[in-house]
Amino acid sequence: YRLRITTSVKDSGGNTLAEAYTTNGFTTTGSSVIRGRVLKQSDNSGLSGVSVRYTISGTTGDSTTDSSGDYSFSSLSAGNYTLSYSISNYDNASQAVTLATDNETKYVTPLKMCSTSGSASSATVSGTITDSTSSSITVSGVSMSFREGVNNTSGTADYTATTDGSGDYSLTMNRGWYTVQTSVSNYIDSTFYVLSCGNQSGQNSSISKELSSNSMRIVLSWPAGSTATDLDSHLQIPDNASSTFHVYYPSANKTFYYSTNSATCSGCDTSDNVTLDRDENAGTGAPPGTETISIANVKSGETYSYSVHDYTNGYQKDNASSTKLGDSGATVTIYYGSNTPEIITVPIVAGTLWRVFTFTDSGGVQEEESTLSHLKTPSAVY
Repeated sequence: YRLRITTSVKDSGGNTLAEAYTTNGFTTTGSSVIRGRVLKQSDNSGLSGVSVRYTISGTTGDSTTDSSGDYSFSSLSAGNYTLSYSISNYDNASQAVTLATDNETKYVTPLKMCSTSGSASSATVSGTITDSTSSSITVSGVSMSFREGVNNTSGTADYTATTDGSGDYSLTMNRGWYTVQTSVSNYIDSTFYVLSCGNQSGQNSSISKELSSNSMRIVLSWPAGSTATDLDSHLQIPDNASSTFHVYYPSANKTFYYSTNSATCSGCDTSDNVTLDRDENAGTGAPPGTETISIANVKSGETYSYSVHDYTNGYQKDNASSTKLGDSGATVTIYYGSNTPEIITVPIVAGTLWRVFTFTDSGGVQEEESTLSHLKTPSAVY
């Protein structure tokens, strides 16, 4: 900022400045933070010594990953940043990051780096596009645009493809990370990321059908080869008795019908309900996982709370220090009517319970704190 004092300013004696004066100026910094982690693609372990640089409007800042592969930048202002990653014997990589405010802690997608040792310069990437509500519903005719870099959605596409009658795609591309944008009639445009580093199959994604004005869909996803094996969606919703209902994986809790104010319905109105549509256990080293909850009719003035529980390391192993959820690269996408989808990335810290967001029709999505805690019992999430 610079200050300009004009000739209209007078001192106590009524004298004006002979000419306008402009100060040399000063610079302010924000209080936002970017945190991330770099992993080896080969085994998901932290990669130390990676040079990470941010660039925004010609200004740069540098960091280096520690022994766990972690890095951070602080005192940042709102804006659009580009992060660049480099280290000997690995491909360079980049990702775009947006800080929406001057007081934000932003966890970015954990980045796996591809070793150049013994890796071919190109590889075949393949996968399947399914409907977000069911893995058995594949979507054909999906136009796909691939751009190099993570979260890169502008400029000319490096590659294009279209899913076949089974919802499958396959193409050969140069080594590296790519952002994929999807488009097809009756579905909301979406993005996901793929890695070309040796032939990589099972790089699947799901897309959501267009919603009515007062409907919501919450999609939890984690990528192929993720450290996560079984992540579960949990949603606390209002019921018709000034109380709440906990929607999660047990059969008795997968659906809530407002017409009966219960989880059961026989010959009743099924148009006003909340359903856990998709519940997946990806398994170690398996293709990506997806969990989806749909709200047919958001209730005015009521609060909805959504969390993700690491079932494997929370309930089965009771491991409070587990980093599998934080390293998973899991994201939660919130679709509400025709609004632009909001995407939240898991914090890169230890823990088995992620309090993701609360929602009201008047206040919109409010993210929880950027941290994780530990909880063993799934029924105790809400």
